[in-house]
Amino acid sequence: MQQRIFALVIGALAIAAIVLTSLPWAGSGPLGHGLQWNGFGGADYGTIEDPTLPVDEIAAAPLGIFVVIAAVAALLAAIAMAVPALAGPATPLRWVAALFTLVAAAVPITVILSPQVFLGRSFEAVNAREVLSDPHYRDLVRERILEVPTLIALAVVLVVTAAVCVAAAVTAPSRQVTPEILSET
Repeated sequence: MQQRIFALVIGALAIAAIVLTSLPWAGSGPLGHGLQWNGFGGADYGTIEDPTLPVDEIAAAPLGIFVVIAAVAALLAAIAMAVPALAGPATPLRWVAALFTLVAAAVPITVILSPQVFLGRSFEAVNAREVLSDPHYRDLVRERILEVPTLIALAVVLVVTAAVCVAAAVTAPSRQVTPEILSET
């Protein structure tokens, strides 16, 4: 029963991570533009109605794909934990999901600490790359363009997911070696 509760929590956290990745990670709203970038790097023009803007060129780095991979690993672990027939692969999947989600937590943290990793291509497309490399402007980008609450929430969700995966792996019942198991090998 405890493992099913862990599975439910891990599944909910994984879905929350995917939702947070699809939300805007950066936006130029405070600067008077309606441009936004989600974790997949996609640009949304919002209120901008300029057909000459190059959508592909102003896209941000698709770093959210790493978060989705980690969330899928967590979902697979949750499914394996919830289905008794998959008890065997559930334990290694818990550890893999914990590792993946912990590593994926570095993505939003990196975006906050170094916005050019995420927005470099976009700023380069509009000939403003130096804005991201200058420490003064980098802080303004962090304060006014990045959606820091979303990025912090995503990092927290991923770290908590990793912790729950570890807790589930540590408290998982071990398989007893029986004559039937020995005959399977």
